Amino acid sequence: MRFRESDVVQHVRQSARASGSGRVNQAGRDQTIVEGDHVVNIHMGAQPLADFARVRVKPPVNLRPRRLHGREGMLSELGAGDPQPLQGEITVIHGLGGIGKTALALTVAGAAHGKGASVWWIRASEVEGVHAALRQIAVQLAGSDADARHVAAGTLNAVDMAWEALHQAEEPWLLVFDGADDPGAIEEALGEGWLEASAAGAVLVTTRQGSADMWPEACRMVKLGPLDPSSGAELLLDLAGQPESERDAAHALSERLRGVPLALRLAGRCVSQPLSPVRSLSAFHQALDRDFAGFVDRAAHASLRPGGDDQARQLVMETWEVSLDALEQQGIAHVRSVLRVLGCWAAHPVPVGLLSPKVLQRTHGTGGAPWDALAVERALRALHAAGLIDIVDESPVVRPVEDDAFYQWAESAGAQECIVVHPLVAEVNAAQLANSPSRRPTWAAAVRCLGALRGMWGTGASVGYWQFVIPHLASVASRLPDTYDDLFEVAVETQMYLSKYLRFSGQYEAGYRSAMLLHERLDSFRVRDLIRFLVMYDCGEWSWHMSRLDEAGALTSEACRLAESTPGIDEFLSLMSRELAVAIHAERGFLDVGERMARELCDELEGKPRFVQLSLQAHHHLATILRESGRLAEAETHSRKAVDFTDTVDVAPFSRAVIWHELGVILWHRGHLDQARRLLTNVLALQRKSLPPWHPSLLVTRYDLASIHGIQGHKIRAYFEFMDIQLIEEDILGKCHRNTLQTRHQVGQILVELKELDQAEVVLRGVEEGYRSEGLLNRSADVMSTRHERVHIKAQRGRTAEAHREWRHILAEEQRDLGAEHPSTLRTHFNWAVCWAAMGLPGPACREMRKVLAARRRVLGADHYETREAVRTLADLARLPPQGWRFGGTGRVTEPYNREGRRRSAD
Repeated sequence: MRFRESDVVQHVRQSARASGSGRVNQAGRDQTIVEGDHVVNIHMGAQPLADFARVRVKPPVNLRPRRLHGREGMLSELGAGDPQPLQGEITVIHGLGGIGKTALALTVAGAAHGKGASVWWIRASEVEGVHAALRQIAVQLAGSDADARHVAAGTLNAVDMAWEALHQAEEPWLLVFDGADDPGAIEEALGEGWLEASAAGAVLVTTRQGSADMWPEACRMVKLGPLDPSSGAELLLDLAGQPESERDAAHALSERLRGVPLALRLAGRCVSQPLSPVRSLSAFHQALDRDFAGFVDRAAHASLRPGGDDQARQLVMETWEVSLDALEQQGIAHVRSVLRVLGCWAAHPVPVGLLSPKVLQRTHGTGGAPWDALAVERALRALHAAGLIDIVDESPVVRPVEDDAFYQWAESAGAQECIVVHPLVAEVNAAQLANSPSRRPTWAAAVRCLGALRGMWGTGASVGYWQFVIPHLASVASRLPDTYDDLFEVAVETQMYLSKYLRFSGQYEAGYRSAMLLHERLDSFRVRDLIRFLVMYDCGEWSWHMSRLDEAGALTSEACRLAESTPGIDEFLSLMSRELAVAIHAERGFLDVGERMARELCDELEGKPRFVQLSLQAHHHLATILRESGRLAEAETHSRKAVDFTDTVDVAPFSRAVIWHELGVILWHRGHLDQARRLLTNVLALQRKSLPPWHPSLLVTRYDLASIHGIQGHKIRAYFEFMDIQLIEEDILGKCHRNTLQTRHQVGQILVELKELDQAEVVLRGVEEGYRSEGLLNRSADVMSTRHERVHIKAQRGRTAEAHREWRHILAEEQRDLGAEHPSTLRTHFNWAVCWAAMGLPGPACREMRKVLAARRRVLGADHYETREAVRTLADLARLPPQGWRFGGTGRVTEPYNREGRRRSAD
């Protein structure tokens, strides 16, 4: 026992056998033990110093990259290899497995050695390796052979002797502990003094353990993150030997692999190999998208280099499993299960509160460690310390609109403590889950944790949560295995609540995408007809909001069919689907069908207190249809009836604003501009209290107020308001959404009035093309109004004969489609009459203007501003000589135009 020879031999033998690459050769009492890069010669008799077992403590220079891409800033922070700036410090480089910590440390070590510093490299993945390396350093730096023999014999503490020698060294040095992922285990075995700061040199540690509590206070913690796409592309081009023409493909693949150096190196090596299954970076990218897990394995095998890197096959698919194994060995429960659940969701922030311990307890059984809040918190802390997740505070910001009200709205939800999983870690976990026995409980937890939010609807806490749920529910909808019918139903029911939130927050595009993801997967599952109905209804409503009217009509028609043919579907849901169908028919321009269905609903719901909310909506929709049909008096009657309902039942502010808004629009169209402006101003104030400033409903109210300002002569003010609305609508709804097209029409119309004819022509031509491309040509009033403005441009440019012909064509179409006394038809008739005068024919001009005046008196009343305009114009026509008439000098009435009536009044 003088030299503890049995312990030394036993340890080296175990290490060699465990590695699978070691062998032991023995001749008598002399042994040569080969363990990977370690060659240990032991003579079991008297042990002269020259024969003492040595552990390799030099850096593995063969693993150092030729060039370290994207780490220039970090290298500078670490002194660019000069240990002097780091003297007296312990620098701990921590981060995700495979993020490039060892490569960075090797580069620093190489630079330090080049500047004359002594460099020692300790492989710190195992306690025994650390102890053996420190003993080797102590032997090398021992002041005498006697001290060296005592260290070798174990009669002196090797750790203390090593640090004492390092502190006394006269030359600069750098000591690297690589892969010290379990500092607690090292401290337990070697004592607190295993890691010290020294004024004589610098200490660098690489680790997956990023918790500062696990390290001495003197340590400086430096987190290493992924490479940016440009640096990742440089690395790929370098390793793959690809030409500059492949830079775009390299950039895309770098983003796909999320900047993880291990994955990037694997890809680059694979492409560079002569017999590789892929020979270009773009082909590698495509192969990953087809079969991530399978191709990673094949690519790793293809990238093996002779005589080295025999673990390449496990670099991506297994490197983070090693971290989970280590955490479980430390007695931390549930880390693998929690990470698997997180892998089912999107690589976006996840509020910590979404991981419901109650749900996890139900889905993962009652055996083993309990699933309480403390256990989940401990697992998350361990995953965070291992670099597998980040914990950050995130605010549920929806869209960065530059408006003070936006920031107030966003802050009202408050910041949430969130988990962020690196995208590649999430993808690898998803691949690992595919063949795992815990697949079913993991997906159940992922879906039901989101579904648990349904019980929080209406609470203040849920406002922030729902914004975060958007990408995670989309991930579940697109990836849920098609044998889990019950979980798909939970996802659909959760989507119904998410749709409420998205309507409230004005995120129409997100709502449409989320709903359609479930629709695309619907036929893959065997679900109840009620669930099928909910999907069809939800998709139909979002298609309507997104101006995809043909699609909306087909989906809603199927929802109505299911409601009628399926026993057990609540009557309320059936009536809702019929109301949606009314709104879509009106939006598509089928006013007769919409009116008939709306009247049927009003009659059917009369005197049924249970359905008072639906009765309110039915009268609201009927009022909108009647207004668009030009029957303004009857429209006002039904609108006021809907308004009266809001005083008798509990109506949400959002719905109340929509109902009152329609009345304001009808008052405007009836010529009561001041009264309409006051009412719409109050509606806008109500909306600004409860809606974000980009909400389409709020923008419509702004639009209508701007229209009234334009009618009252404030054209410049109206122009800038329309331009602001247009920019937001293009961002929120898209350039060809019906709302956006109508706003662009108003911009073009004001430009015509301001004589900016060239600019107006470009705008209006784009509007007309938008109606055509989006299949909105059935919206006769919209399309005719835009054609009308383009004809007005021709008239102002002196092409009166051409303008006269085109107005006559538009007038004939409007008389056929809208009726001879529809307000829009009368506006076209008005301009056609003026055009007679512009061609030098005052007789026909006066005759047609008298028809317009008589019709406006009947339809709009004598006090309407359009009727008064007809009176003034008729007087001008009778008084002015033909050659004195100039088109556009008079006879131009701003088109009253509105869109709000095409929205539903309540969710």
